[in-house]
Amino acid sequence: MNFLDRPTAIKTINQLASEKSPFLLIASFDTQTNIVLPLSEIDPSEIAFDFNGKQNNIEKFTEWVDHKKAEERRSPASKKAFLDESMPVIWQPEPIPFARYQSSFTQLMMALKNGEISLANLTFPTLVKCNLTLPEIFQRTQAKYRLWLKGEFCSFSPETFITIKDNVIATYPMKGTINAAIPNALERLMEDPKEIDEHETVAQEAIRDISLVANNARITRFRYIDRISRGDGEILQSSSMIEGDLPQNYRESLGDLFYQLLPAGSITGSPRDKATEILTQIESYSRHFYSGVAAIFDGENLDSTVLIRYLEEQTHQNNDATDDMINNTIDNVIDDVADDMADNISDQTVSPLYHYTFKSGGGITAMSNVENEYHELIEKIYLPIS
Repeated sequence: MNFLDRPTAIKTINQLASEKSPFLLIASFDTQTNIVLPLSEIDPSEIAFDFNGKQNNIEKFTEWVDHKKAEERRSPASKKAFLDESMPVIWQPEPIPFARYQSSFTQLMMALKNGEISLANLTFPTLVKCNLTLPEIFQRTQAKYRLWLKGEFCSFSPETFITIKDNVIATYPMKGTINAAIPNALERLMEDPKEIDEHETVAQEAIRDISLVANNARITRFRYIDRISRGDGEILQSSSMIEGDLPQNYRESLGDLFYQLLPAGSITGSPRDKATEILTQIESYSRHFYSGVAAIFDGENLDSTVLIRYLEEQTHQNNDATDDMINNTIDNVIDDVADDMADNISDQTVSPLYHYTFKSGGGITAMSNVENEYHELIEKIYLPIS
């Protein structure tokens, strides 16, 4: 895969958008690792996407997956990389210890209480064992935005970043989460002072961001609720919609415009630059593509997502603080597969478990409670498979 640096990505986007040529953009959190590809050049055995029903060649992607399964059937001695659909999905998260989360939370709370920032989105990696490959996860999950990048990650995100249609740019920051099964969940979410404060802060940050690139920035919807499936139930998430008006010739500088808004305010904080600086010090691991963005430009309009609900191949270097918790394995396969499977599953049907890194987090304000925030981080570690 040919990754582009930030200046090259911006230049490429400007050129393609000026020509009204459809393209896909994938940008890492730090915006230093980017993919910009004309849609016509995307190989479905390397990238698969489904954005609100806009897909690349999913049929060819499915054919590629089926071909891999057929190869396995011809080589019964090899470990099966793809799961027999009659077998249950195994999903085993190993969240970071509470004490470690509390240590970082305490450092962040100092910055919040001394007024350096008013909001920050604290995130952590979680080791997950699963018997699905990333292509299978892409196929079987249900989400507004799905994206698989070979050798890197799969994201099944509910969050829209920005849309552009008829010269109107809109952003949709998502802040506020609760398990829908909790009694009076909607009322508890909407009336919680911390959730109100957090959402108002991120909405105001979004207005400032939109004002950087557009005129007449305004809130058109405030704290509306989405019900999001998490496979074993639902969660409620609140979002707002902020719009602005773009000039008629915005496509000529679409790359510059888009990258002015990165990284996304909903997964950094307020003020965005200072929150990003503090989080980089406190989190002590690389977000990589997690909480970056992906976008589809169809020649006229743009749709994009924040890369949350994110599962990553364990092939990327972490800082020392996370090395002990997340250890790479050869080809991501655990040798003692049988020990992790149910005793009544025969050796002939055993599929390997894979080590993945699931990255998640939540917004922290001076009103946050450490136990509640730790629970929210864990609440978001799920596969939306019914």
